Amino acid sequence: MAKETSEIRLISPYAEGQRWLRGNLHTHTTFSDGKRTPEAVIKDYENRGYDFLAISDHDVFVKPDKYQRMTQMTLIPGVEVSANGPHILHVNAQTLVPPHENRQQVLDEISAQPESFAVLNHPNWLAPLPDLHFSHERMRSLTGYAGIEIYNGVIERLPGIPLATDQWDLLLSKGHRVWGFGHDDSHDVQDVELAWNVVQSHDRRGGPIVAALREGRFYVSTGVEIQSVRIKDRHIVILTNNAMRIRFISRWGVIRHTMDSQAAEFIIPDDPNVRDWMYIRMECYGPRGSMAWTQPIWIEAG
Repeated sequence: MAKETSEIRLISPYAEGQRWLRGNLHTHTTFSDGKRTPEAVIKDYENRGYDFLAISDHDVFVKPDKYQRMTQMTLIPGVEVSANGPHILHVNAQTLVPPHENRQQVLDEISAQPESFAVLNHPNWLAPLPDLHFSHERMRSLTGYAGIEIYNGVIERLPGIPLATDQWDLLLSKGHRVWGFGHDDSHDVQDVELAWNVVQSHDRRGGPIVAALREGRFYVSTGVEIQSVRIKDRHIVILTNNAMRIRFISRWGVIRHTMDSQAAEFIIPDDPNVRDWMYIRMECYGPRGSMAWTQPIWIEAG
């Protein structure tokens, strides 16, 4: 009997020959509950070598034009829609979206703004009020968001779990093609440089950076540096500067392959059941508990 084979395509968001730019999209200042002025926050991130930053105060639209003159970083307009329900990050905001209790209405109004996108924030925060917490069921009921926070730094000092890859894998496994984001959610100096997004972009302007984020050309890190993610046929190859272990993870969070190295390769098996994997994403483990997470590489029928 002839062996049944699987014709598949691997769809990667990553590109070749583009620079990596590091930034944070979830940042608070004295315009809401942050402890430092926008000027102090911008100076701090620039001194740490960041390439882009969004100030995203609670239900306050801080226009970056005034502050762009003081920094070489690219400032992206943002807001955290906060009142009346779970928090939603509005990236590349043009105007303030009201904090409707109906969070689907919030997402619809964000989507209506050209080149804006939404991220569901800190799903594993054990918020003091249940209505502030994004349950898995609520996330599944919503549409029109680009991704969720898979790491939120400020939750390191609040009740809950900073990491939310469990929620991410559940969404991905049930057909929600959403990206994973990582942010400081900084309110004070101790919250800075806890988690960041590293974006592939051909230049440093806001438009290309936002486009790359929307299209998933980035990874999340707390310290591991990824050099490249490449695919060819059934081969996935990832190169890093400082990982010590790399895992390849598919639907439902199943670990398909592990290599104790700073570079790793995985060949998708020629098996008809591989279509049920839906995606492969990589987790990289580095020194002193540092990590990095790639975006999913989709597995589709060929």
